Amino acid sequence: MKSNKRKICVISSSRADYSHLYPLIKAIDKSPLLQLELVVTGMHLIKKYGLTFNEIKKDGFKINAKIDVSQKTSTSKDIIKSMSTQMINAYEVLSKISPDILVVLGDRYDIHSIVTCANILNIPVAHFHGGEITVGAIDDSFRHSITKMAHLHFTADNIFRKRVIQMGENKNNVFNIGSLGNLGIIKNKLFKKSYIDKYFKLKDHKYILVSVHPETVNDNNKELIDNILKKLDGLNDTGIIFTSPNSDTGSDYILRKIHAYIKKNPHSRFIESAGRKLYLSLLKNAWCIIGNSSSCLIEAPYLNTPTVLVGHRQTGRPISSSVLVSDYNYASITKAFDKLKDKKFIKNIAKDIKYLPKKSLENILSVLSKTDTSKVLLKGFSDL
Repeated sequence: MKSNKRKICVISSSRADYSHLYPLIKAIDKSPLLQLELVVTGMHLIKKYGLTFNEIKKDGFKINAKIDVSQKTSTSKDIIKSMSTQMINAYEVLSKISPDILVVLGDRYDIHSIVTCANILNIPVAHFHGGEITVGAIDDSFRHSITKMAHLHFTADNIFRKRVIQMGENKNNVFNIGSLGNLGIIKNKLFKKSYIDKYFKLKDHKYILVSVHPETVNDNNKELIDNILKKLDGLNDTGIIFTSPNSDTGSDYILRKIHAYIKKNPHSRFIESAGRKLYLSLLKNAWCIIGNSSSCLIEAPYLNTPTVLVGHRQTGRPISSSVLVSDYNYASITKAFDKLKDKKFIKNIAKDIKYLPKKSLENILSVLSKTDTSKVLLKGFSDL
């Protein structure tokens, strides 16, 4: 018997976008009007990054399909080959599922391929986190391109909504829903510091979380990771927990440097993937987070964890009062670290938090269930 529910296919390509999509996936799964079709791809399926699709299964969700990427390394050639493979496999999966709406988030090349395929198959696309700027990565181009191929837009702030409309999108199809990822954070359910200490066998009073990804529009990755590690060298009384860099070009070098550092420093740890709850707990209990991950600007401020943001990967995004911005060089990183002890900085850490969550799940579900999909497919360019 055919279901009367509208079929919503959610695509996740990494632990990062899954963390943001989690509350929405949960809400769609429980909706009496919507049928969840959950598809994984990208880093979720690469052993090197922890085969993180298993974490989604542990959360109790059924994975309906996998779109293989066959990516072996992070070289430009291998990434381009993987995008070609992914698009072919996306055709097979999307043709079989035949969703009413495809839901995607962010700016990854492994999401771009699938959205391109969806456009050719005339599947309406709902895009989250459009309208943002990150000038230090090629993600900017992919994000804006996905926006132009999408039909429904859910932005994290009103400034991003205005930017999407400026790109020629119909204002009636652009919704400011706040931070979806932070909406799913229930602070009192996260692990306590004592659990973190025991899990990672940390004997130190405090620890730093390090989350570094490659900058993909310049050659600064060597300086970026070398100077971060140089600064960490002087913190022998502090635990260091590294997360894995993503699969962008340049990540192999960063990963080698991290592993070499850990071999020489017994107070440091490495995790391929912590899983959503453990990662958020790590972030909440950390003395600070250093690096250039989006979580430095989205989840960390919401959890009142100070950030030392290094380099330009996230340049263009709103900066909360808890974020200290640093250049690549050692002196600049040291200057930012010194401010972590400043009483005035600590006092104002939660004064101005960007990416605040809104009670928006009900509105998102309403849009997904009521939108006339035949009309949104006939999108034009809306001049200002």
